[in-house]
Amino acid sequence: MKNKSLRIIKCAMVFFTCAIGFNGYSQEDEEAYEGLQLKLNDSWKIKFSGQINAYYVNTQQKEDLANGIEKENFSSIQNGINQATIAFNPVYTMKNGGTVSGTFDLAFGITNHGVDSSAPAATGFGYSSVDIRQAFIQVTTPKSGSFIIGKTFGGFGLDALIYDVSILGIGANYSYDNPQNTTLAGIGYGYVFADKMAQISYTTPSFFNKTSSLTLGVYEPFATSDFNGAFGDPFGVTDNPNSLGYQGKFVFNKSYEKTNVYFSSAFISQEVSDNNQDLGLNGFGIDAFLKVAYEGFTLSGYYYTANGIGDAGIMFGPAITVNSEIETIKSDGYYGQITYKLPKNPITLGINYGASRVKDEIIDNRLEYSDSATRFTNSVAYAINSNLVVKTEYTIQGRHKIFAPEANVFSLGGYFLF
Repeated sequence: MKNKSLRIIKCAMVFFTCAIGFNGYSQEDEEAYEGLQLKLNDSWKIKFSGQINAYYVNTQQKEDLANGIEKENFSSIQNGINQATIAFNPVYTMKNGGTVSGTFDLAFGITNHGVDSSAPAATGFGYSSVDIRQAFIQVTTPKSGSFIIGKTFGGFGLDALIYDVSILGIGANYSYDNPQNTTLAGIGYGYVFADKMAQISYTTPSFFNKTSSLTLGVYEPFATSDFNGAFGDPFGVTDNPNSLGYQGKFVFNKSYEKTNVYFSSAFISQEVSDNNQDLGLNGFGIDAFLKVAYEGFTLSGYYYTANGIGDAGIMFGPAITVNSEIETIKSDGYYGQITYKLPKNPITLGINYGASRVKDEIIDNRLEYSDSATRFTNSVAYAINSNLVVKTEYTIQGRHKIFAPEANVFSLGGYFLF
């Protein structure tokens, strides 16, 4: 009876979110908001931007006797994959038209789990985490391209993340009984998280009639999160690699009369850290992302393949011991997504299906693919104006071997952009 009542409430919430959208949209001609700007003089200006999001989340964990998982129901109030953020961005414009800018991006969780979200539960007198998510300098020249030095997101998997329908929502969840200051969205369910990394990168000026650009760079590599115990204790962390990692990204973006086509492809490569065993293992991953927008429809597709990189985070379980030999683990993933913005209406509908698979099953002394981790998300968003959005999602997620049991996840909340 309790579950039936809960389903009725969920259906009513979604119906209400949909229904209020058909009352007209007085903000349909409102200009896109680009953040607060303070112009000091002809050379200096300061930009402020950010977002806050919060959701009611109900996670129905499914029974999995083979892995010791019981059927349970969890409810929480938490933020989505994105924590609340605020960015401070001073920009200096040079006489030749080039710019020098600095970005400081802070992220704030909303649960009382302490500075690193590692406490076993939210407690009284607790406090939320604060993370300096990005801190970098960008120099842009009119004819020579741009340079970035500092901590910001890498290119591999980035477009899959930022164009995910759940980027400001929940998507796939984890840590059901102890909500953290993030969720998974599609991480491990179609793409690898595009992490923040200390880097130096260069982006060419636009070419092919100003439709394309190429970025190349080096970054401080990640230690191995040794989930499989290849280099020591299971779930231990190795030392840092000795050499730098490499990354690159190609972008094509062109608008036609009623259509926009965006395509990107990125790669990542680094040493697999092995606690000074000098095994000479290396990780490499490459991806491709395509997004086509036509009037209110946007279709997106993503695919990646990697060896020695991981399937959720960079260097998360990149190697395993097979018959006394250490081998790198292959992984690949994809998603397909469609969103539709109703004409003259504040409602956007979205569907995303994604899956990842990992070649980490040892059968007859060789590696085979284990069961895929799948995720299917339905999304309804109602824009009260260009800054304030009410959003509800329903996700059916399969089991991820490391992060999450099989579950159905419902969320209702929203986000505010400034």
